[in-house]
Amino acid sequence: MKIDRALSDEICAHALSGYPYEVCGVMLGRAEGGVSRVERVVRVTNREPETPKIRYQIAPKDLIRIQREGREAGHEILGYYHSHPDHPARPSETDRRIAAEGLSDGVIHVVVGVDAGREATPKAWIFQDATQGFEEEALEIV
Repeated sequence: MKIDRALSDEICAHALSGYPYEVCGVMLGRAEGGVSRVERVVRVTNREPETPKIRYQIAPKDLIRIQREGREAGHEILGYYHSHPDHPARPSETDRRIAAEGLSDGVIHVVVGVDAGREATPKAWIFQDATQGFEEEALEIV
């Protein structure tokens, strides 16, 4: 996955600004020749009503709006990002379970570990239906 430094910085700034809560968003762009290129990120309000410090939820109406806007600009949804306050930048068991319940095969998930609200570290992962798990994806910040 390739992403411009400014967009990566935007994702990390969002994660830091939401600390100690999880934040979330959508990554739009193009996938060509086996390489996904993020060209836009959209911050989304975390709609998780009960445990927003350890879970996130993107409302269907937000996702439909972003998908429509992206399509009009010639972009597709490549994946999603969310933060893990005071936890590593890797998918949790809850992330894996939710991905396995949906249409997530080949979808990119960027998880941003946020350390004490001061440092944000992003890592990219791809969900694989065949293994029902995540595999780390190279994250190229250009």
